[in-house]
Amino acid sequence: MDFFKSFFDVTKLPTKIFLVVSIVTGVFIFSGSEILKKLHLDKFQTYEGFVGLAFLFSTVLVIVNLIIWIFNKLHFEYKVIKLKSEYKQAIEDLDFHEKAVLREFCIRKQSSINVPIDDPIISGMLNKNILKMNNQINGSAIGTGMNFPVSMSKYVEKILKPEHINLKQTPTEEEISFVWENRPEWANRSRRY
Repeated sequence: MDFFKSFFDVTKLPTKIFLVVSIVTGVFIFSGSEILKKLHLDKFQTYEGFVGLAFLFSTVLVIVNLIIWIFNKLHFEYKVIKLKSEYKQAIEDLDFHEKAVLREFCIRKQSSINVPIDDPIISGMLNKNILKMNNQINGSAIGTGMNFPVSMSKYVEKILKPEHINLKQTPTEEEISFVWENRPEWANRSRRY
C-alpha cells in the first residue's frame, strides 16, 4: 500500500524533473563508452538496468503529460471559441431594453456606470455575462442602496458596434431624440454625467 502511495506522490512531481531525468538517463544509455569515460560516468555501467528503467518511466511520464497538456490546450481553445460565438449571438439577440442599457455606456462615455442591481434587465445581462459587476475591495462589490457599478465584459466591449445598439456614426436629430426618449428608467432618474 505504501508503494502505491509513494508511486503516486512521485507522479505529482513537475514534468520538468522527469524531462531532465529522461534526458540524463537517455544520454547515459545511448552514448558510447568513450563519451561516458570523458564524463567519468563509466563506473555507473553496472547500474544500466536501473538507468534504463528510470529512462522508460520518466520518458513515458513526459509523453503522457505532453498528451494531457495538448488535450487541455485544445479543450481550452474550443471553449474560448464556443464562448466567443455565444457572446456574438447574445449581442445579435439583444432586445430593445438591453440595447438601451448598453447605449448608456456610449451616452455617458464611461466604461463603468451605476445601475440598479434589482432591475430585471440588468440581472439578465449579468447572468448572460454581457455585464459584469466591478469588484472594488477584496473581491466584494460596493454599491449605494441597490445601485452597483457595472462594466461591459471585455469581449463584449471589443465586438460591440454602434449598429448593435441602434446608434449611427452621424445620427439625425430625430435619431438623437429617439435615443434620449428611450433611455432606461433608472438612467433618467440619475443624470450625474
